[in-house]
Amino acid sequence: MPGAAEAYANLFQTVPAVYLRVVVEERPPTQFRIGDVGTGGLASETFFRLRHGYKPFPLEERVEEPSAGPWADRMAEVKQGFGRTMSRLPEVFGVSRQTLYNWLAGETPKEVHQQRLRQLAAAAAVFTEQGFKPTAVMLDKTVSAGKSLLALLRDGADGAEVAQKLIRLEKRTAESRGKLDMLLAGHSARPQVGDMGTPAFSEDV
Repeated sequence: MPGAAEAYANLFQTVPAVYLRVVVEERPPTQFRIGDVGTGGLASETFFRLRHGYKPFPLEERVEEPSAGPWADRMAEVKQGFGRTMSRLPEVFGVSRQTLYNWLAGETPKEVHQQRLRQLAAAAAVFTEQGFKPTAVMLDKTVSAGKSLLALLRDGADGAEVAQKLIRLEKRTAESRGKLDMLLAGHSARPQVGDMGTPAFSEDV
């Protein structure tokens, strides 16, 4: 009869293990359903950033460039209307030529110059609208009250009004030249001043 120790050892003999093979379906990392958050979970931005296979994409924040401002716009109108004669315009303000280009680049003019700049832009708008290109000689002509266009603008005159006066003056000058050319064409000899009269213009045309 086996002893007590042998009987105790027989209770712990090795026996074959019984197990079941479980097949676990694995989904590709890029395939997921929005609802797969889990009990008590939140479908937050962090959840989707941390999912397998999900890579956050970079966000570009577009910052609108600030506008150069209304004074730069007015200076652009002035440049278009006056063209090459823009080099004469500093005398309207008593500033350097570089100052005007600084305004064109967006710098704000001093308050003492702002009203003159508005009127200068108004004159330029009239020139642009009527296709009139002022020359340096025209800017020196007397337009009204014994003053040139630039002097009138310097003194605070209405820009659109003085621009219209200069245009009318130039048209009358062109008409007088046309009449003179016709008169010269009908004479074999150089005409005398008395033949054509002395052209006269009202300063307040």
